[in-house]
Amino acid sequence: MTRPETDWSDLTEAWTASSDPQPPLDARLIRSLRRRDRLARINFAFEMAAGVFVLAAMGWVLWRGGPLPAVAAAGAFALFALAMTLWSRRGDPGLLTETPEAVLHSALGQARTGFRWAVAGIAISLAAMLFLTVMMLVLTPARAPSAAVTAGAGVALVLCIAFYERHARRCRRRMAAHQAALDALTEKDGGPLNGYDRF
Repeated sequence: MTRPETDWSDLTEAWTASSDPQPPLDARLIRSLRRRDRLARINFAFEMAAGVFVLAAMGWVLWRGGPLPAVAAAGAFALFALAMTLWSRRGDPGLLTETPEAVLHSALGQARTGFRWAVAGIAISLAAMLFLTVMMLVLTPARAPSAAVTAGAGVALVLCIAFYERHARRCRRRMAAHQAALDALTEKDGGPLNGYDRF
């Protein structure tokens, strides 16, 4: 999701200026879409597996007599992260490459998913900050993380939020570019985009 953005201006101009009702697809663009789709699916699987692992670990800690408030806080955080990860993937149209319109709808869907992923990342980072605060309050000094560890985690989370915010801005630019390209093709075709406008 974080690869350089595709320059859509030349491609859109070529598609909209072409007299061919089905302009040729751009192989480089298709490769870019497939790469983004593959990375997004791998990332989704990793994040879901990490959330399930944390829940299982918290169940084991509770079974071994771990402090209930800390386990409950960690479990709530893991469930929230899983819910946000699922939300970020909702409405993904998948990889569509049959026509220029389908390709643009697929690219727009990827950009929207990337934007939701960034929003989810910011929300999860903020929740992690809250979780660290709760751990400092409910755990005894002997079990609580040291001040250095807490400070380091806080700095890391701030950097994560900055990364997600930057990614969200890039996705908004991609969404605007894809939508402009779709609008141009709509004007050229004079109607709905071959059934793909539902995405």
